[in-house]
Amino acid sequence: MDTQTVLLFHVAASFIALPLGFVALQAYFSPTPPAWTQWFLGFAIATIFTGFLLPIPSLTPATLLGIIATLVIIGMAVANYAFKQGGIWKKFYTLGMVASTYFLAFVLIAQAFLKLPPLKAIAPTGTELPFAIAQLVLLAVFVWIGIKVYRKAGSIAT
Repeated sequence: MDTQTVLLFHVAASFIALPLGFVALQAYFSPTPPAWTQWFLGFAIATIFTGFLLPIPSLTPATLLGIIATLVIIGMAVANYAFKQGGIWKKFYTLGMVASTYFLAFVLIAQAFLKLPPLKAIAPTGTELPFAIAQLVLLAVFVWIGIKVYRKAGSIAT
């Protein structure tokens, strides 16, 4: 497979995974179990896998984020399949969902600032205040979501 095809699959998988992540997280607040998580995980794994297939000349922040995302997904798999989300593993799994969705949103914002001319104009290097504010707001939103999901996971019967 050539680089352009891998990149196309990578971007498509991430654009599918991100909304599925929000749907899966929202499902924690409904009376039904979050069945959407399996779809989310499949596309999140596809995003990570195809990201590692892209040519990367050296260790970059994107590579490091991919490694962290891989470790989170592996931890979620252990929590889900080895421990059936029992006890503290339920909370670990749900926080993994939050972190995985956050990583996708973080990269979306970073890519938007790199690729969209109006955003690139106000933060050409990604170190400027508008970029930092956007990422800080995103982090605050996901910390809030994480707290809500963590508390909810503690009240869900396992």
